[in-house]
Amino acid sequence: MKKLLGLISLTLFMSGCSDHSANPEEVLVSAASSLTEVMKEMEQQFQEVEPNIELTFNYGSSSKLRSQIEQGAPADLFLSASEQDMELLKSQQLINTDSIEPFAENQLVLASLEEFSATANFKEIVLNTEKKIAIGEPDSVPLGAYSKKALENDNLWNSLSNRLIYAKDARQVVTYVESGNAELGIIYSSDAVISREINGTLEVPGQTKPIIYPGAVIADSENQPAATAFWEFVTSSEGQAILKEYGFMPVAGETP
Repeated sequence: MKKLLGLISLTLFMSGCSDHSANPEEVLVSAASSLTEVMKEMEQQFQEVEPNIELTFNYGSSSKLRSQIEQGAPADLFLSASEQDMELLKSQQLINTDSIEPFAENQLVLASLEEFSATANFKEIVLNTEKKIAIGEPDSVPLGAYSKKALENDNLWNSLSNRLIYAKDARQVVTYVESGNAELGIIYSSDAVISREINGTLEVPGQTKPIIYPGAVIADSENQPAATAFWEFVTSSEGQAILKEYGFMPVAGETP
């Protein structure tokens, strides 16, 4: 009888182990499109330490992702390129306030397939040409709002308005430049670092504040422990090193 009970216990134990392996915890991450490439690397390294947590990513502009969360779309973690969108979710108590943390910084650059000369001047380049300039849609894409603000600060917005091409998110701006649909584009410096086609970059003047990426766990997530585990990985020294490798800057005062 003891042998029979022992066999039953062992069978149940093995069955439990099998079920756990076959049904990993799933975490749905809503992430800004500018994080697309770095999150592929982040996912690969995270699953080496947490193989039973399966990550799925939903990429888009931060404002679009925020709107989806407001409408009840499933999400466990929000990684935003916009502090404003995070604040809007916070005001509606849709995220865990205690989990809000900035995890990266970025900046704007003018991008081109051709190299700029060492003496290139941003204002001269954008004013003394008929070339199209791709930017994010200012009313719905954080990259576009940052770009418009920088151009307004330099009194360039009205002068360039007839030559601007608008994109639905940061990745589409990069695609416009890489495909030649626009000769110039204002993109994040992190996207310029990982692009194989973009050879010329020039810092965009008129940027008065750093572009900060905040993240937080969604309040009604049913996978909070798993979402928190990945969020802690992103903000860890290992996660910060991956972000730096992909062109992101550490938040001021933090060490990658």
